[in-house]
Amino acid sequence: MDSSSSLPIVSEAPGFIRIYEDGTVERLVDREIVPPSSQDDNFDEEKEGVASKDVVLDPQTGVFVRFYLPRLEVTNGKGRVPVLLYFHGGGFCIGSAASPVYHHYLNQVATDAKVICLSVDYRRAPEHRLPAAYDDCFGVLEWLDRQAMVLEGVSVDPWLASHADFSKVFLAGDSAGANILHQVGIRASGRNWDGLCLQGAILVHPFFGGAERIGCELLAEAEVDAFNTMTDAIWSISLPAEADRDHPFCNPVGPRSPALSTLVYPRMLIFVAGKDLLRDRGIWYYEEIKKAGIDTDLVMTEGESHVFHLFNPKSENVPLMMKRIFDFIHSSSENPNH
Repeated sequence: MDSSSSLPIVSEAPGFIRIYEDGTVERLVDREIVPPSSQDDNFDEEKEGVASKDVVLDPQTGVFVRFYLPRLEVTNGKGRVPVLLYFHGGGFCIGSAASPVYHHYLNQVATDAKVICLSVDYRRAPEHRLPAAYDDCFGVLEWLDRQAMVLEGVSVDPWLASHADFSKVFLAGDSAGANILHQVGIRASGRNWDGLCLQGAILVHPFFGGAERIGCELLAEAEVDAFNTMTDAIWSISLPAEADRDHPFCNPVGPRSPALSTLVYPRMLIFVAGKDLLRDRGIWYYEEIKKAGIDTDLVMTEGESHVFHLFNPKSENVPLMMKRIFDFIHSSSENPNH
């Protein structure tokens, strides 16, 4: 980025991302990527740990999905397990399905939660403002439904064909990924999902906002830690041009947002962290989801910060979080909206 270092910065989320006068975008964190662990469709899950591979779904946009196939114990001769569609975080503008932190985490999720994970690499702001990420992630859900229906002319991925239980499909995401999960759930309402059953959604430390600051956003620490400066900058480069902070993409319970009762998820699990300055938004969202009549649980992890499970994987709270995720997935009953 030497060519841009002398140019004026027109927009910046300090320590996160910079946009220069010539339009160059400099991402300051989470720039490393790692390859999948295996591209072998003949992976023997009885002998290996977790295999992964990348499947490009849209060559024009570059959107791809990283699969994680865990070692499976054959059950009833089939060895089919639930499918978890995952949306990574990063304020809509950094992060990747191929970043080391997500690659490591989703390997662990596939193993511990006993699911096939599909992690979506969607287009990012500011080059692609919202709703580009929503479009990409909803498109992957539609693709997954076509995979489940095994339509004539549709090439079905062999890992899904052999091991996916499409009657148990879950969506999950952290931070901005949890925001995306909400929007995908709104879009999915009223659609015929003929091939799969959407059993539930898991939101980890969701990234929401609003025109009026609430709760911990009003505390002095929000200014000292530059939290409000950071989130303001992220929304300014992620939302559609001229959108305010009560836009439905930012504020899911705002005056112009669709009713939460239209969400397609029959069950939801929401995590918040005690030291996360986004926690009160997550709690408010949970309370409104409950009012909308959706079966929802809230898990508060005291003493932890935003997405601690990614950056402090040795925390004693990480196994507890994983157990809640496992229990949520494997205690689910059949969804009548098949």
